[in-house]
Amino acid sequence: MKKTICILLSLVLMTAAFDSFAQDKKGKKKKKKDKVENVQIQTTTTEQKQPVTTETQNKEINPTEKKPVIQANEIKPIANKQPVVTLEQIIAQSKPVVDQKPNGNVNWTEQFIEAKGQSVIDNDKFKNVAQAKAMATRGAVVVAQRNLLEIIKGVNVTSETTVKDMITQSDFIYTRVDGVVKGAQQIGEAIEKDGMMEVTMRIPIYSAKGLAPVVYDNVPNATKKSAMSEVTDVADALEAGDLGGAEGFVFNFNGKQIDPSMFPVVVGEDGNVLFDFYKLYDPTKGKFPQIMQTSREVFEQLGFSKGIQVLDVAESFNGKIQLDKVNAGKVNWDKLGKFAQSASKVLKFALALV
Repeated sequence: MKKTICILLSLVLMTAAFDSFAQDKKGKKKKKKDKVENVQIQTTTTEQKQPVTTETQNKEINPTEKKPVIQANEIKPIANKQPVVTLEQIIAQSKPVVDQKPNGNVNWTEQFIEAKGQSVIDNDKFKNVAQAKAMATRGAVVVAQRNLLEIIKGVNVTSETTVKDMITQSDFIYTRVDGVVKGAQQIGEAIEKDGMMEVTMRIPIYSAKGLAPVVYDNVPNATKKSAMSEVTDVADALEAGDLGGAEGFVFNFNGKQIDPSMFPVVVGEDGNVLFDFYKLYDPTKGKFPQIMQTSREVFEQLGFSKGIQVLDVAESFNGKIQLDKVNAGKVNWDKLGKFAQSASKVLKFALALV
């Protein structure tokens, strides 16, 4: 019994000694950690409180020190610039160039072709009024598409080629033109009048789903000849921004008929091509200069006549704009064409003064 009690007492003493050792070790670790933290805090405080150098303490502010004065002749006055004229302002002050056709028109300013179609409302065949109108509307769309194709055939692609010429020579082009016609968009709702339903269908001329991309690859190449010397350089005016923010041509038709084509050309007295608008067209972007007309008075009031040449037109026919020698010599046509292409710029408009 005594032996058992001694063994138990020994175990208790060993356990107590072990607990005491563990607590003592834990206390030492905590003291060591607190000591490290105190050292870090002291180091941070020391870094923040950097001693002020003697040079800084001895530096004094000199009240008599003069600040640099900007002389009046150092300020360069801002040059007076022309007011920027936007394309929207030009359009607002201009009239659209529209070629009226039977059952439709070609709008060269807004660059679309549209046609109307009509069909009789057959109340005898279709007793339901709504169904009769719906069938008449469908018939009107077919008629409008047919009228649209007839208008398209008569459009001058160049001065010597119409769309009809091109589709006659190529079934492939005819198929593509027919696809453009069938993809025409209806403008507005169908209109009921005089017992008929009327619709207006429209296709764009130059955009991706328009007519120009279809015929672009088959347009006959015009021979561009321009060997003008000692001329006023409109290309430099374009580059310098002297056109009031709107780059383009201004032709003075002076009462002569405006006869546009899809890709007009400017020619001299001898018939040589000075500038071919075809070179400005990129079918992937679908952008092309807008053709507008206005008066000389409005043109001058717009305030962008400086830096741009007004060219007097001698003749105009089938998309050709013919200039006499004097007016042809006002522009370096070759450089202007290269500038427009190399700078990836498309002239925004061709303005006709009438």
